Order: sequence, then C-alpha cells, then structure tokens
Amino acid sequence: MLGLTPLSTGLVLLPGSLLMGLLGPVVGRSYDRWGPTPLIIPGTIVVSAVLWMLTLVDHATPVFLVVLVHVGLSLGLALTFTPLFTSALGSLPPRLYSYGSAIIGTNQQLAGAIGTALFITVLSTVGAHAVTGGAPAAAATEAGIRAAFLCGASLSVLLVVGAFFVRKPVAPAATPVPSEEG
Repeated sequence: MLGLTPLSTGLVLLPGSLLMGLLGPVVGRSYDRWGPTPLIIPGTIVVSAVLWMLTLVDHATPVFLVVLVHVGLSLGLALTFTPLFTSALGSLPPRLYSYGSAIIGTNQQLAGAIGTALFITVLSTVGAHAVTGGAPAAAATEAGIRAAFLCGASLSVLLVVGAFFVRKPVAPAATPVPSEEG
C-alpha cells in the first residue's frame, strides 16, 4: 500500500525488532521484581492502542509514522509476552517445564496461523466487496487492510480485560524425596 520495497519494509520493521530483543532482560528483571500484572496491563493497553491507530493507516501515511507505530507495538508485545509465558510456565512443577514450553510454543504458532488466516480473510472479503462496488484495486486493498486492523483492534480489547486476571503463580510445593532410612 505504501509502495515500499522488501528491503525498505525490513528496515521499517528493524527498530521494533531490536527494541523487543533489548527489552527482554529488562522485562525479565521487572517481572522478578513486581510480577506480571504491572507489565501485562500496560503492555496490552499499548498493543490495543497501536492496533486502533493502525486502523487509520492509508496510502498517504508517512513511513516514519509506520516505524513509530511498529516500535510501539513491539514495546507492548515485549511487556506482554515474557510475563505471560513466565507466569504460565511458573505454575508448573519443574519436571513439566519442557512440556509446558512445547505447549506454549505450539499454541503461539497455532494462534498466529489462525490470526493470519482470519485477518487475510477479512482483508480479502472487504477488498473484494469494494472492488465489486467499483473501487479501484488499491483503494479496495486499503479498505481491506483497515478492516483487518479493525478486527484485530476489536479483539485486543478482550486482551486488555484479560490482563487484569493474570497473577504471578505460587511456586509449586517441592515433592518430598524419599529418605534412604526406610
């Protein structure tokens, strides 16, 4: 929609990706200090706000604004993912960590695939409807993209509500080791 080359698109996404990588240790230490709730609530609010902002993007949006919005999205995701995953795994006994990690990874991939399919379906349906109504292909694609972001932004409100219910798990009780003294 903005006419960027693949290289330019990668460079637009680079600052947000770097930010997420750099925030990992900071978010981890913050989780240890305050728990998940003070991180997840602002993180989901930022993600939701960014998704609502993305519903306003069109062909005339300056690229630097897209970079700023993506950096904001990356910030929100960094504040959300690490505490959520740590809380989920922390509720398991250590012997089940590998299984929990596999389940989280699988569910993350599955949710990503479902989300992508949903948003592409919305984009395609709205775009096709716009073309049928006489809109040029570029305008139809723009309408589809905005509708897909509107769908994501609407769903993100549920995440903000859910964030208030995440708590730091209580450490599982240690399993007693049988003594050798019979």
